[in-house]
Amino acid sequence: MTKTLTRLKYIFLGLFLLSSAGVLAYHAAWVWPKDRCEANGGAWAGKWLKCAAVYPIETWTRRPAGTPALNNQKADGPTATAPTKAAPVQPENP
Repeated sequence: MTKTLTRLKYIFLGLFLLSSAGVLAYHAAWVWPKDRCEANGGAWAGKWLKCAAVYPIETWTRRPAGTPALNNQKADGPTATAPTKAAPVQPENP
């Protein structure tokens, strides 16, 4: 009986150590690099485990901001002609 309990003790200790090592490896490979990347203003690409720089679309297309859409397409972002949100109405005190 004591051999069985000793064997079970070592099995559960091994499982605990393996799961602890797995959690540590997950944090070292995924969580901590992602936190560092986002703290520096980057975008985390989880599929490739890389940190990327964020560039505005005007950098790539070389079109100035606020240029109307081409071929009568709907603009994706906010435009200068978009209506502004009205301020909430304050109730009157009687």
